[in-house]
Amino acid sequence: MAPLPEMGKWQKRLWPVYPHENKKFIPMVVIMFWVLFNYTIVRNIKDSLLVNAPYSSAHVLPWAKILVVTPASILFVLLYAKLSNLFSKDKLYYCVLIPFVLFFFLFGFVIYPARAFFNATPETIHAWQQAFPSLKDVIPMIGYWTFTLFYAMAELWGNIGAAILFWQFANEITPTSEAKRFYPIFGFWSNLGLVSAGLLLRYAEPLLSVVRLPTGEKDFTGQAMLLCGCVTAGGFFIGMMYWWMKKHVLSDPQYAESAETKSKKASKPKLSIGESIKFLMKSKYLGYITVLVLAYGITINVVEVSWKDSLGEYFRDPVTGLRNAAAYGAFTGNLFISTGILTMVLILFSQNILRIFGWKFSAVITPWVTLITGGLFFAFLVFQDSMMGIAALLDMTPLYIAIWFGLAQNAITKASKYALFDPTKEMAYIPLDEESKVKGKAAIDVVGGRAGKAGGGVLNIFFHKLFPASAGAFFSSMGVVLIVFCSAWIWAVGSLSKLYHEKLKENEDSGN
Repeated sequence: MAPLPEMGKWQKRLWPVYPHENKKFIPMVVIMFWVLFNYTIVRNIKDSLLVNAPYSSAHVLPWAKILVVTPASILFVLLYAKLSNLFSKDKLYYCVLIPFVLFFFLFGFVIYPARAFFNATPETIHAWQQAFPSLKDVIPMIGYWTFTLFYAMAELWGNIGAAILFWQFANEITPTSEAKRFYPIFGFWSNLGLVSAGLLLRYAEPLLSVVRLPTGEKDFTGQAMLLCGCVTAGGFFIGMMYWWMKKHVLSDPQYAESAETKSKKASKPKLSIGESIKFLMKSKYLGYITVLVLAYGITINVVEVSWKDSLGEYFRDPVTGLRNAAAYGAFTGNLFISTGILTMVLILFSQNILRIFGWKFSAVITPWVTLITGGLFFAFLVFQDSMMGIAALLDMTPLYIAIWFGLAQNAITKASKYALFDPTKEMAYIPLDEESKVKGKAAIDVVGGRAGKAGGGVLNIFFHKLFPASAGAFFSSMGVVLIVFCSAWIWAVGSLSKLYHEKLKENEDSGN
């Protein structure tokens, strides 16, 4: 084979792909574009509906994570492990994709327009809350059960779409030599999906005629149909691109070679569900990856709940007292636009970090960024009263400054996550055997990710109940939680780094 040509400086940064690799690289970027686009849309809808429903608030989110999302994640992993023993990889891919696409379509065009039929009335929910005040934050989750179901499906898509529909497929067909070039730049171009979704969310409300319901709140039906229709189209494009890759790309010997080699390497027999759990419990390597995922889920959750509740309060209608889901969604569109642009900029200027400084240095950046920005955010909330003078000079309210400060924190942390944490985490799976990749990855990314957010939810609920009348004490406690789990995250990166390089050396020595 002729030696590959040397790449220029900007080609390495923007398109580190050789001409013969474009046929494989471009379709993968398209898949990840739509995975991120869909996740951004459904993530926005789930929060807008559940947080801003009458007599609800952001404090319902931890309960939804614990009581609905986590059990659903466990059930999914059990079902996925069973189906992986019954179906081929192609059929398994469609078994994961199609139910999500159908649900989001039905929600936008059937369930949400008929929500008054399916959900309890706001008056009923308020009456329940008065009768059972200790369950005030749980009752909206039950009364608005269709919103809760959408919330769970959106949360599952966040991990399943990225972890299984994209990254697992990418790990199957991408050798380590290509991953060092491909994985960081995947995030660069696919984040156009984040920006595109953010722009759609930002301008969806102005594009549609505003209809007010008898209660005085703005009707979200037009936006729900538009956004869910776009998500349905995105799912269709993901399935079509996967089919095209299998038929026209991986059938080509030069692209199928690595996938076939990896398939032949899997010497372990397929395990049952019980054997899979035992296998994962014995793997220190997968245990460290689990710590990374859990720590990220907990730390991002303890920050986001406080920010989302502040955001919901800001968009409360002063006349009706109701929260405006449409305005909430439009504002969070700014978050997704900022996150997408920051991610692309970070990748552009830092993708060489992996090659120059190595895996460990790249992987540890995200926990440090989360610790610093999250710590500053909680410090701002604790000392918000001291900002009254500055807010008056700027002709703003402290709450308005807080929500923009929180937006910046979310954007910076998630940009670091997408640009550095995701690629380094996914690279850690590559040296593993096939069984660990398929079942281990599903367990870590789905259950681990959900358990992390559920853990953050438990901590939110605990400290909210412990300090119901002291916002300063609550935010201070959340800051301590942030420090503890970011420290564990940093420790796990160092421990995993040693095992990762040992695995790479073992594979090299064995000729894999």
